[in-house]
Amino acid sequence: MAPLLCERSLTKAASTVRQPGYDRQRVRRGIVHLGLGAFHRAHQALYTEALIERGDTRWGIVGVSLRERRVPQALAAQDYLYSVTERSGETAACRVVGALRGALYAPEAMDRVLGAIADPGVAVVSLTVTEKGYSIAPAGAELDAGDPGIRHDLMTPDAPRTTLGVLAAGIRSRLAGAPLTVVCCDNMQANGDTLRELLIQYAEQFDPALARRIGETIAFPNTMVDRIVPAATPASLDAAATQLGLHDEAAIVCEPFTQWVIEDRFSGPRPAWEDAGALLTRNVHPYEAMKLRLLNGSHSAIAYVGQLRGRETVSDAMGDPAMAAFVRALMTEDLLATVTVPPGFDVHSYCQDLLVRFANPTLAHRTGQIATDGTQKVPVRWLPALRESLARGIERPHLERALAAWLHYLATERSDTGASLAVSDPGAPALAAKLRGASTALDTVQAALSHTSVFGATPWPQAFADRLAGHLQSLRLHGTNALLACPAPA
Repeated sequence: MAPLLCERSLTKAASTVRQPGYDRQRVRRGIVHLGLGAFHRAHQALYTEALIERGDTRWGIVGVSLRERRVPQALAAQDYLYSVTERSGETAACRVVGALRGALYAPEAMDRVLGAIADPGVAVVSLTVTEKGYSIAPAGAELDAGDPGIRHDLMTPDAPRTTLGVLAAGIRSRLAGAPLTVVCCDNMQANGDTLRELLIQYAEQFDPALARRIGETIAFPNTMVDRIVPAATPASLDAAATQLGLHDEAAIVCEPFTQWVIEDRFSGPRPAWEDAGALLTRNVHPYEAMKLRLLNGSHSAIAYVGQLRGRETVSDAMGDPAMAAFVRALMTEDLLATVTVPPGFDVHSYCQDLLVRFANPTLAHRTGQIATDGTQKVPVRWLPALRESLARGIERPHLERALAAWLHYLATERSDTGASLAVSDPGAPALAAKLRGASTALDTVQAALSHTSVFGATPWPQAFADRLAGHLQSLRLHGTNALLACPAPA
């Protein structure tokens, strides 16, 4: 086996590998990041790396994993170095990233985590903890006071377990005059505004003064992030090792494309991420809606229909002519009609680029990975577009079929061929039980639409329920071939 990636072994890396071109010992801690997964390390950390390369050594990152021990352990053994390999077709470019100055597993290092957030030298706390990491009440934007983790943290706020609890405890220990910006990078509508309100609601329950301080002094810019970063697999680790010439337990293989749009709303000093290619703007919402609906919305459809059709990866699904045609129509006919395009933005080229990115066979982005946590994702990626369209009397036939496919996926946990599917979604069992308890397709749809934690309390039109039932019945009788063949139910 090749030597393990670390400071001492960098001299043995392949000559084509780009290495940190700065003295890492001079890099100061300036950012704490919660959610030390592959996406952060392939996205925000690379923008920060570019600034450090340019000589701004204030922005070293302390990464924090709230749930997963493996990545912090692997990074610690590698002197917090890791590699990112960008692959498209036969082209691959590999680099070693040095922006991380620490990696903590929160349950075993909570004092250090809170101390890092409290450090006045830290001006930014950023987050990628996924939609389910914010303790949001289902089908809404309020704090889920019944969440077991939130209940624990409210009883013991100085020994938190949740994202909100960790943020609040760190801020509570921070000097009142030390400015701070909290940068949420997860796929939620108005993610900064949403996090701000959740954190205030949480703090109000045990420290009203802290809640006021959060509301009055801390900035929460909205953001949009875009890069396809599949979870690591043995094959991707082997591919990275081939490019790197070293063994890297934290290696990432991703696409070349990357985008970051940030609302220009900060408190105190900040990294000049725009110098590394990020777009700072006064209004992130149009970019956010485009990405959530066109990319993430299409991705979810690929995941659920792909799972039903036995397509293991996104590129496998896009190599299926029926699926490729369906995804193109879903994106360019249904979802595109529901977004407001920023002035001067070529959205048709953006859609075409997305379809090309989906078809990239070198990424091996698994449909099973994208299919996780649907009860959190569907209410954000699909339901607002459907609500808005139905209110205007407009049908979205491809999006409605995708929704039927998701319900069928939850109810059966079987592919078209009868193969068992692994549903990974803590919110799914309650909804699936309702679906399985219904008899007819219409009863099943009505049971789903009455599940307010996903579909909300506002009634859905009966005509919509009837169409959805028709799609579901078509799936039950004829599988996904029939579903993909025609927009309207038979």
